[in-house]
Amino acid sequence: MRFLWGKDTALTYLCLMGIWLGLDVGAVRTGLAESDPTHSMAFPVGTHRTAEIIAYLAAHYREADLAGLVLGLPKDLMGRETEGSQHARALGEKIQSLWPSLPMHWTDERYTSKMAAQAAHSAGAKSRVKKDKGMLDAASACLILDSFLTQKNRP
Repeated sequence: MRFLWGKDTALTYLCLMGIWLGLDVGAVRTGLAESDPTHSMAFPVGTHRTAEIIAYLAAHYREADLAGLVLGLPKDLMGRETEGSQHARALGEKIQSLWPSLPMHWTDERYTSKMAAQAAHSAGAKSRVKKDKGMLDAASACLILDSFLTQKNRP
């Protein structure tokens, strides 16, 4: 990583901490979110085809720039893993082989898509935006990551 503001500044230290990535894994699309360097906020990045997500991650991120990964784990209403859980775990294994030293955390992703749609509605989004599954997947990844960061940063 190249810094323009000097070697021993607080900003340099924060950037060296790396960011967390959050993923909302689906059969077709995977939503992606990033934390800020202080690990206090999550931001939606976008959505990519699940079949191509490993290539995307390898091309756009370096292990040294990351603090870890948070993947949403689909569960049914009773809290049991589903077929979607198997897809997510298989992708998690591939990501872990890409970046073996990074910590990987799983979080329950129940209701994140519904919460993302409700947030879009509450914000006054137009109906075409609320129906944009890619935007909702990225927002869901953001909620997954934000939930993890909130728990991680509790005193």
